[in-house]
Amino acid sequence: MTGRGLPSHFLAGALAAAIGLALPGGAAEAAEPVALTPHRASYEVALDHASEDLLSVDGRIAVALSEPSDCTGYAIDYRFVARFLKDQEIVVTDQQIRLKESRDGKSFAFDAQSFVDSLPEMTTKGTATSTDEATVVTYKEPVPREVGLATSTFPVHHTRHVVEAAKAGVPIFESHVFQGDADAEKNMTSTVVVTPLGAEALAGEIAGYGAVAGRKTDADGSGGVENERAGDGAGDAAAGEEPDGAAPDDEAAEAGNGPAATDDAPQAAETPAEPEAAGSNSTAADPATIAERLDGLKAWKISESFYNSDSDEDGLPVFQTSYTLFENGVTGNQILKYDGYTLKARLSSLELETAPVCSGPAGE
Repeated sequence: MTGRGLPSHFLAGALAAAIGLALPGGAAEAAEPVALTPHRASYEVALDHASEDLLSVDGRIAVALSEPSDCTGYAIDYRFVARFLKDQEIVVTDQQIRLKESRDGKSFAFDAQSFVDSLPEMTTKGTATSTDEATVVTYKEPVPREVGLATSTFPVHHTRHVVEAAKAGVPIFESHVFQGDADAEKNMTSTVVVTPLGAEALAGEIAGYGAVAGRKTDADGSGGVENERAGDGAGDAAAGEEPDGAAPDDEAAEAGNGPAATDDAPQAAETPAEPEAAGSNSTAADPATIAERLDGLKAWKISESFYNSDSDEDGLPVFQTSYTLFENGVTGNQILKYDGYTLKARLSSLELETAPVCSGPAGE
């Protein structure tokens, strides 16, 4: 089993799956202003529906949304470490994604690295700019090139827009999206369905957030494969640091039957401190504290399907996800549907941060 065909989703679910939309009709004028709350969150990941190829999956997603004090834009730092068991073979994957987006939503920088059993698999790095006429993507890696697309919305502004649509009662819409994909030429589009979430259903989900009683977890409430590794980078973008490209260390490689670091393989980097929301604050995983942080917020169930030029002739999407989205931009539990298997991600820790005071509304 190789890394091909394993999850390569880009903020799918977390931070509203990082796609854009255009509000139909007069919905944009009717939509309430949306202010996203900077935050750090982590999610426990497991196999939801078994498949012929996979016996089990466990892992962790760590994500941080920050808004620098200079009010120039937003940063997202995302990491997903997972262990896939197939027959007698174990594969450990590590995806590290760092994004920066301008406050007006017209410029975007992306740096994504993936590792399989500690070995580099792919690096995608570049920038993109959007106008009313087009989005132009300029790649630095893996191959320098320029790609022109239909005007597409970048991750943070998509999240704002999807909340606006939900508040305005827009039930379904389609949009062009760009998330930093390595193959922008495939012209990714998305169909989003917004469903109201009743108070009882929402309360039931929130009650399941945080650390699980009787289960050994870290301070952030996370469990599963190499949790400390999964959170290593989530927060670097918020601090303005450049990606270090670190692969999981020898211990993670051993967990996945992968090679340990050698002279010919990437050396494991020292483990940096845990992200603040996932480790330094002992209340981040406390169920009651998480419930308090989300108390009184509106939320919706979002179902999303992604399509590109590789989509099935019968109109089937290349990827599907559903998730709970709160009006402050926090994502709750998620379902991630890939070709042949489905993963579930449970919100296990949450820390809210203070946004800077900026002149003018976000996104302007």
